[in-house]
Amino acid sequence: MTNSTPKPSRPADVLADLREIIKSGLESGEKTIVVPPGRYTVLPENREHLRFEGLEDVTLVMDGVEMVCTETTRAISIHNCKNLTLRGLTIDYDPLPYTQGRIVAISDDAKQFTIEIVEGYDEPGKLGGSIEIFNPETRELRARITHYGSNLTMEDYRRAVITKARSTQEFAFEQIGDIAVVSIEYAPGGFQPHAIMATDSEGLVLEGVTLHSGPTFGFFENNCSNSRYLRCRVERRGPESDPRIRAMPRLRSMNADAFHSKNARQGPTYEECVAFHMGDDAIAINGDFHYVTKADGNTLRVLSKDKMRMRAGDSVQFLTLEGKRPADRRIVSIEPDGPITDKEREDLRDRKLNPNTKRDGLSEAYRMVLDAEAEGVGLATVICSADSIGNGFSIRKCRVGWNRSRGLLIKAGRGEIIGNEITGSVMSSIMLSPEYWWLEAGMSDGVVIADNVITQGRGMGIAVVSMGGDGTLSPAGAFNNITVRGNTIRGGAQPALLLTSVRGLVEENNISEPDPEKTLNPWELKTWADGGIQPVMKLNIEPDGAP
Repeated sequence: MTNSTPKPSRPADVLADLREIIKSGLESGEKTIVVPPGRYTVLPENREHLRFEGLEDVTLVMDGVEMVCTETTRAISIHNCKNLTLRGLTIDYDPLPYTQGRIVAISDDAKQFTIEIVEGYDEPGKLGGSIEIFNPETRELRARITHYGSNLTMEDYRRAVITKARSTQEFAFEQIGDIAVVSIEYAPGGFQPHAIMATDSEGLVLEGVTLHSGPTFGFFENNCSNSRYLRCRVERRGPESDPRIRAMPRLRSMNADAFHSKNARQGPTYEECVAFHMGDDAIAINGDFHYVTKADGNTLRVLSKDKMRMRAGDSVQFLTLEGKRPADRRIVSIEPDGPITDKEREDLRDRKLNPNTKRDGLSEAYRMVLDAEAEGVGLATVICSADSIGNGFSIRKCRVGWNRSRGLLIKAGRGEIIGNEITGSVMSSIMLSPEYWWLEAGMSDGVVIADNVITQGRGMGIAVVSMGGDGTLSPAGAFNNITVRGNTIRGGAQPALLLTSVRGLVEENNISEPDPEKTLNPWELKTWADGGIQPVMKLNIEPDGAP
């Protein structure tokens, strides 16, 4: 009897060593290296499948090339490169960084559910970061909640019991027959997150690069400048090209964000990119807030989040605990200022910050001198460099969505979000907002949001919102000179447009047609929405030039 299953359409397998082909070209001094098409299976070295470091003005032409990563660790690391171009590459993982299982039992108290791994997917080894629940009929997410921090116990090699970290009825939405997508790790050589990670690089160009799967983020850059992502794609692989025959098609692409830019001096460009079915945001651009413990005139004591990247000459922004934005200042000098004290640690315990950040993320103390007194800045104010939050970014003609979080989550300024399509995002489709909880900066000024089409969302269409660390809505001036023009929002929750804390707002010619049956829960709109929720809400808005 012949097998009626169609053979997947994919590049032919190649036995050559992809790493050696590229290395040979670089050692020969070639500035344009063309890799022959085909499907290359690559073993990682030092937790990376490929690494590019210190390259300048090099172009890697990889049209028709597919790299199969054999461990769920980093696919490509790019470090300290200038004007490096990577074109045409497709990346996938075997084994995948997640597995899929059908829910066959749920405990009476909803604290546990049992899954049977679907044929064609690997049994969980080490549990990764998240578990998402999909409706088997629609192949879309059942709800916005993701089960983080859960425990997994194998009953046998195909059957697992999940014990949820949050087990109240509020999070008991899964049903018998639903599909659980579970992040897993297979990295005997050591794990390193993210599929493509670029650091300390300038002028990076990724063109026509496709990611079908990956651990944590897809494309992640940190401390880069002027990167360009042209027609890059993050999308779950369909059965027609999947090398494995599976009883059910894949439901996820990345385990977390598709595109993420952090601490960029010149913001990235995303043009005609695609990002669907990832485990978190589609495109995120931000910097780091650091935590002020003392202010004396123009001198601050600051606890750094991770690595201190602010430097003398930088313009800085502030967000106080109460949500105010004092006047920007400039750094004159910055130097280490001893260890974090027990008193400072005690203060952090009382703040509404991510527990991991409070415990491990704030690592060093610095003495910072500003060019003028920081009026209104005090204990628990957060501070960031306005020169390393991704200002000057551009997001044009991208298509994103069908994800459990935001479509576009932007904290940068002097940028544009124009002509994009956002479909089926569970949270806000486009959001400008600093986040005290995550210490993600900054305060967006001079942003144009225009001619975007938002459909089938479950959250707000466009949200421009700033709040302090105590949940207080920021007054006008947290954002400056924001334009929201010509956007179409159909479906999703009320308010379709939520615009707050702006000095100099232009809002015109937008079509807002939210689903009248979908209104965000009060905890999502905080106490300042007590006056009622409308399709379009504007709060704490002042004209340009107001004090």
